[in-house]
Amino acid sequence: MSTSPELPAEGVGSETGPAASEPDLPVAELPHQYDGAGEPGPVPHDPRQGGGAEASSDEREPARHRDDGGVRDDRQEAGGASRSSGTQLPGLRSPRAARDEGDTDEQISPENFSFIIRHATGNANVHGGHNNTAFSLNLNGPQPVEFQQTPLASDDIQQRHRLHRPVPDHPMMADCLKRSHLVLLIGPKGSGRDTTARVLLADACAGDRVAVLYSGGTGLAQALAEQADLHLTRGYGVVLDLGTELPTPATLELLALRAGSIGASVVLIAEGAGAEIDTLSPYAFRHTGPELKQVLEAHLESALQRHRAEEHTGDHCPQHALREFLRDVLRDPRVNDELGANLPVREAVSLAGTLATFLHRPPEELGQAFGAWRNRLRTLARNLLGLTASANVLDPHEQPLRIAYVLCDGLPLSDFIRVGTLLCDEVRRAETREAAPERRVFDLALDRLAESGAGVAASPDPGTDNPRRVRLAEPELMASLIEVVWHGPGWLRAPLLRWLQKLTEDRLERVRSRASVIAGLLLRHDFDSVYRDLVQLWARSKSARDRQYAALALAVAVGAEDPWLTARIDRQVADWARSPSPQLQDSAARTYGTVVGTRDVRGTLRALEELGGRRTPVRYASVAYATAALFLTPDGAEPVAEALGRWVRHPDNDASPLRHAVGTLIVLGPYAVGPELPSRPALVGQAMADPERAASLLLLWQHALVDPAYSGLAWALLEQWLLAGDRDGELCLFLEGFVPDFSSAELLRRADFHVARMARQHPASTCVRRVLRAIHRRQRP
Repeated sequence: MSTSPELPAEGVGSETGPAASEPDLPVAELPHQYDGAGEPGPVPHDPRQGGGAEASSDEREPARHRDDGGVRDDRQEAGGASRSSGTQLPGLRSPRAARDEGDTDEQISPENFSFIIRHATGNANVHGGHNNTAFSLNLNGPQPVEFQQTPLASDDIQQRHRLHRPVPDHPMMADCLKRSHLVLLIGPKGSGRDTTARVLLADACAGDRVAVLYSGGTGLAQALAEQADLHLTRGYGVVLDLGTELPTPATLELLALRAGSIGASVVLIAEGAGAEIDTLSPYAFRHTGPELKQVLEAHLESALQRHRAEEHTGDHCPQHALREFLRDVLRDPRVNDELGANLPVREAVSLAGTLATFLHRPPEELGQAFGAWRNRLRTLARNLLGLTASANVLDPHEQPLRIAYVLCDGLPLSDFIRVGTLLCDEVRRAETREAAPERRVFDLALDRLAESGAGVAASPDPGTDNPRRVRLAEPELMASLIEVVWHGPGWLRAPLLRWLQKLTEDRLERVRSRASVIAGLLLRHDFDSVYRDLVQLWARSKSARDRQYAALALAVAVGAEDPWLTARIDRQVADWARSPSPQLQDSAARTYGTVVGTRDVRGTLRALEELGGRRTPVRYASVAYATAALFLTPDGAEPVAEALGRWVRHPDNDASPLRHAVGTLIVLGPYAVGPELPSRPALVGQAMADPERAASLLLLWQHALVDPAYSGLAWALLEQWLLAGDRDGELCLFLEGFVPDFSSAELLRRADFHVARMARQHPASTCVRRVLRAIHRRQRP
């Protein structure tokens, strides 16, 4: 297959880092490659090795289990007989049926949990997921966060400034930026935070002295304060998006001090619906967005003037006609109905563009503009796929390529070429009925597939894209195209599902997880058939990875915020949890660790406690992983700590949540309180503030250190905590009294042996030596 010059060929190093030259190995042997942005969570770090605990792009994929291909009904009898065989599309098979050999115990692993958290969080930004914020322990000094700075064009700043409409408190924001050199805007996506930030900086600095900082790390505000000399310049301003992560008051004070000493201006933007603005005063402001009707007026007037300059002169389009049209539109009551209360600012801008096209239409046709705007993405999708009378006739293989292009939004072009070819193969197989149809050689011209400026592809930004990626002008087009494909050409359904099945076997995790995201979007339109023919197979699979994809698909479906669909998904997950099938129970636990469960943390914990008390023929880590995921949500730490305190006091047997509580300790242990205390474990932070939490934590450690399934990981975790104590005096003092409190003499002897080993391996560690001396004092008669 030939490609255009700017497209990297498959198999050629088109990406930086280890992913650029992946060997053609069997899927089970390939290293995990993840390509998300801003994924929090620690990578397990061996304290005996150098370097920090940050994730690397070539982290190996966690071990996964295999599937024997068995497909059973959710209502399966305890003895294994199915009451209903179910239906399955021709050509679809249970995942990895030809290779998998059976289900085995899943070992608790902080690495696996970190992988799941980053995987789900990367998709949470757009499609649904955990929405958590987690920080890894800092054992080896500050770990530098890498920033990429992109200067903004002065004409873009001027255009935004001209069309911008002030938000509430705009004068106070400008005054704060002038006095303190720092402003934090807290508001939801779509409220115009980015434009407000750029306008504030344009007023504080010259128009060509504004830049945007990008980073995929965590603790960005703290990192910027520490690296201020590298990224801040006198007279210049920068915008930094923190995502859902809110800085501490101390971090804001430090950043303001550094920016002021340099003479630079900084605007931070963040989400945080429940944030207490007063605690972040005087730098933080609630960004509620401008008046949408004013935004519509400004952009409609601009579009009309641009239309007049480009298409008409003189009497053909006089100024008074533009003013009359603008007045009539703003008086139309349907405008208020369309704008509503929660419409994103960019949607108001889009509506203005659509209304401008009706300038020379009869007034009675203005109502059609609102319908055209509401259906614009579906219309664009139908035109793109050649499903309208006015669309160009497409090459038979151009349609599946265009489908793949839109569904690969955000992925590197090299991924699109590979998966697009797979979809072409599936479509051709459906056409010819051949098991292995001959692959057609064709010319793949990207500009022909999605021409920039035609409303599909966004203009490439060489400053931020390396490797070059698929970028849609409107990301919402992906969901609209899925709806058009599913409810349009019926013959495309089976090839699409078989294609998604194949994507879950791709060598790259970002491609595999995209299959589950697409499945979740399909569930929003046709839950029953997509669940029956695809998601159900993943949920019953003996591959832990497939079961995780089933959980993510349901999480994406819940993101539609459809009450009927949400209730349907809740019932389905509850059915999984009650099923005698260990795989379905595991799928339920994994789903409870996503947004499906985080909507009601306490109710989900009760469900997990019940699941944790079920006897199963294999031991899964999913209950511990889900509990840890709930802990990392904004309001989950306290309820989870209460639940762990109950679980750890249950009897120690196979039908007890105790073993899941100990597993939760292992996976949560490497997570820190936050950027303000990067060396203090979150669990220790709770224990230091509450004696009851300290007692529960001690019980967890006593069980973890003697359990053969966890003891090795537990001693390694204790080593991380002791090394972290070298950078946190209060932590070291706590551990000096906590570790010797292990009750039995036998456990104290084990602690003496292991901590002495740590002292030999880390002779410079003060905390290790202090804890070892405390153990010796406790052992004396």
